[in-house]
Amino acid sequence: MSWSIHHVNMCSPNVARTRTFLRDLLGLEEGAWVYPPTDQIGEVGHNPESIAYFGTGNRGIHAVCPISTFPKDNGLLINPTIGGHVAITVNDINALMENLDNASLPYDDAGIYAMRGVHQVYTYDPSWNVIEFNQVTEPEGWTGVQPWEADWGWGIHHVNLQAHDVRETAAFFSEVAGMDEGTWDRGGTEGDFSIDPTDLTIFPLGDGNRGLHLIRPDPEFGRRNGFMFNPSVGGHPAFMVPDIKAVMARMDAAEWPYDDAGVYAMPGMHQIYTVDPHMNVVEINQKVG
Repeated sequence: MSWSIHHVNMCSPNVARTRTFLRDLLGLEEGAWVYPPTDQIGEVGHNPESIAYFGTGNRGIHAVCPISTFPKDNGLLINPTIGGHVAITVNDINALMENLDNASLPYDDAGIYAMRGVHQVYTYDPSWNVIEFNQVTEPEGWTGVQPWEADWGWGIHHVNLQAHDVRETAAFFSEVAGMDEGTWDRGGTEGDFSIDPTDLTIFPLGDGNRGLHLIRPDPEFGRRNGFMFNPSVGGHPAFMVPDIKAVMARMDAAEWPYDDAGVYAMPGMHQIYTVDPHMNVVEINQKVG
């Protein structure tokens, strides 16, 4: 199947604080959520205190307040409001559900219930990360790698998922979602980490190590590389910005902590690591050189 990253869902017990982080420190512009018709909408409970959204057409970043009753309210097994998740758009959601059935894997077919024209399915990967797969049922007319990002001034570079068994988790994305595994390009960078496919792998979207990263948690990763934060533990989203120095200047002014990793893991990519207001690791990067 062809695929793309539809959105990143960030668990946010205090949405106002996450909104301020994304808007004022990262410099992102807030967007407008598009709901389905009233006969399709579920019990999503959205209001300015429960969700902040950045992007267009419901693609982008969803900062969502955890709702403990969400599965019961919507007849689901999985609670997508807790813990955060990545949402992957595929071109045939029915084929994906057939693959889940054949593998005897549990999932929720939520249908179109929270976003206009988006059929959503929730499941777990073998490392117990919540994964949303969806299909956009209204024609978008896009081609290429995430072209809608051109309108944002920023983009989703990758999502990094913690995987205790990288090979088992990689097989899930290959066999269930039909995604093609690639090879990490470190291009002579000198970061201290393993690119053995049992420790780290990638499902690429284009070049530059964009896409989905699976990494085995490495408790010494941060210390070996001189970081406060450990990007191998717990997973993280990575957002591309046009001016990473401007982001760092705003963080310095706000006395917000971050690691300036420079170009250390991906050739031509300046990376910084920070945390959102709820201590979720977030990567910010910019293509350089």
